[in-house]
Amino acid sequence: MASPHQPSLLGKGQREEVLLENALNALAKALKALTFYPSGHPQRDESVASAFQQLQPLLNGEEIVLLWSREACTVADRPALKSGSLTAKGLAREMLTRKLQRLTIVPEVTLRDLAAFLAILTIEAPAILARGGVETEMTAAGITTIGANEVDLDALKNGLEKEEETPDISGENLDEEGENQAKAGSKNEAELQEALELDALIAQLKEETSEPRYLQLLRGIIDAAEKLRRKEVFAPLVPALTVMLAEHDQQQLSDQQREYVRFTIEQMTDSPMASYLLDQSLRNNGACIALLGGLCALIGKSMAYPLIQRLCVADALHERKTIASFLTRTGEAGIPALLSMLRDERWYVVRNMVTILGEIASPTALKALQSTAAHPEQKVRKEVIKSLLKISPHGAESTLVSLIGDSDADVVRQAIYSLGSIRARAAVRPLLEIITTADPFLKELALKKQALVAIGRIGDRQATDALLNLLGCRGWLAPRRWQELKIAIANALGQMGDESAIPLLKQMARQDSPLGKACGEAADNLERLAK
Repeated sequence: MASPHQPSLLGKGQREEVLLENALNALAKALKALTFYPSGHPQRDESVASAFQQLQPLLNGEEIVLLWSREACTVADRPALKSGSLTAKGLAREMLTRKLQRLTIVPEVTLRDLAAFLAILTIEAPAILARGGVETEMTAAGITTIGANEVDLDALKNGLEKEEETPDISGENLDEEGENQAKAGSKNEAELQEALELDALIAQLKEETSEPRYLQLLRGIIDAAEKLRRKEVFAPLVPALTVMLAEHDQQQLSDQQREYVRFTIEQMTDSPMASYLLDQSLRNNGACIALLGGLCALIGKSMAYPLIQRLCVADALHERKTIASFLTRTGEAGIPALLSMLRDERWYVVRNMVTILGEIASPTALKALQSTAAHPEQKVRKEVIKSLLKISPHGAESTLVSLIGDSDADVVRQAIYSLGSIRARAAVRPLLEIITTADPFLKELALKKQALVAIGRIGDRQATDALLNLLGCRGWLAPRRWQELKIAIANALGQMGDESAIPLLKQMARQDSPLGKACGEAADNLERLAK
C-alpha cells in the first residue's frame, strides 16, 4: 500500500477509504492497548502515537466529523466515505454504548488530547454515564481539540489553546534500544493484533443469525483464544469470556448453539486461565471475580479440579475462603471432584472438602460424608456433623447417633447438640444411657447435662420414667453436683410435655431450694402445655 505522502495508483475516493480504514484500525488498536497493557507499558504510548500518526493524512489540514452507527462509521459531509468493517463496528459499539454518535477532530488535534480521549473510552459505559457522559469527562480532562456529539466547531476552534509541541512520533528520532527491545515490540504488536481478531470474531458472532455460520465463528473463536493462551496472554480473554457467558444466556439460541457456546467457553478456560482468573480475583479484580463466579456456575466440572489444586496448597485464610466460595458455586457439577478428595491423606484437605460439600448441600454427597464420619482426625469428624445437618438432618440421624460413642469429647458434645436440634427420637435411648450410667461423683456432669438438654428438645415421652427415677433418688456423694443434675432433669421434664411428671414435680417443688424452684417452674410449664 502506498504511503499517504507518496503518489498512489488508487483513485481519490479509494485512497480516502484506505486512510479511513487505517485510522480506524489504529484507533481500535490504541483503545485495546490501553486496556490490554498495564499502566506504564511502552506499548500503550506507542499505540496511541501510531493512531495519532494515522489520523494526520485523513485530516489533511481540515476538521473531520466521524458519525457512528451500528453498521458503519461515516464521515460527515462525505457520505460516500464510510467503513462497515468489523473494526469500525467494534469501535461504533464502544462509542454508542457511551452515547457518543458524533466525534469531531480538528486538524490541530494534539497527542495529549487523543490519549486522554481514548483513556475515557476505557471506562465502563455505566460509570461514564453516571458521571455525566463523555462530554463531561472530556471537559474535565481539558480536551480542546476533540469534540463529542453536537459540539460547536467554531467554539472548539476559538477555545483551542496552544498545547505543548507534539512530540516527534515519526520514528526517525527514536533511540535504538537494541534487538531485544525490537523483538519484544514485535511480539507485543502480534499479541495485540490477535486480541483484536478475537474481539472482532465475538462482535460478529453477536450479530450472526445463520446457525452454520454461527458455529463456524465459534470454531474461529476457539482458535483465536488458543493462540493467546499458548503465549500465556490471558488479559484479553477476560472480556471475551464475559461476552461469551452473556451470549450463552441469549434466549434466541438453539439448543445446539447454546451447547456449542458452552463447549467454546470450556475450551477457552483451561487450567492456566483458571489460575489467572483466581490470581486476579484474590487481588480484588471485580471483573475477574464476576467472571470466575459465572464460569463456576456454568462449567463447574471443568473449574472444580484446578480450584481444588490451588486450595490444597493455599496458606492464607483469605485465599482458602475465596477458593472455597468459588468451589461452592460449582454446585452439583463440582461434587465428583470434591468427593474424590475425601480420600486424601491430608486431613485439612478432607476437612475443606467436607465444608464445601456442606455448603453445596446436595443429597448426592450424603453417603460419602457418612463414610467420612469415621475419619481418624476429630476435626474432620466435627466438620462432617455440620455438613450432614446442612444436607439432610434426618437422613444423618444414624451417623450422628453413632458419634455419641466417639472417642473425642468435642465430637460427642457436637453430636449430642445436633441430635437435640433436629429432635432425633432415635437418639433418646443412647442419650439416656449417658445420663443413667453409674457415676457416683458425677465426674461426667457436664456431658449428662448436655444430654438432658437434648432430650428436653426432642420431647419423647419414653424418657420420662427414667428421668423421674433419677429425680427421686438421693445423691449422697457430691450432693451439690447431684442437685445441679436434678435441676437439669426438672428443666428437661418441663419441656417434654408429659403430664405424668407433674405430681412428682409438684411434690419436690415444696422444697425451699433451687431444685424446688426448678421443679415448680417445670410443673407450671407442663400445665400450660396441657391446656
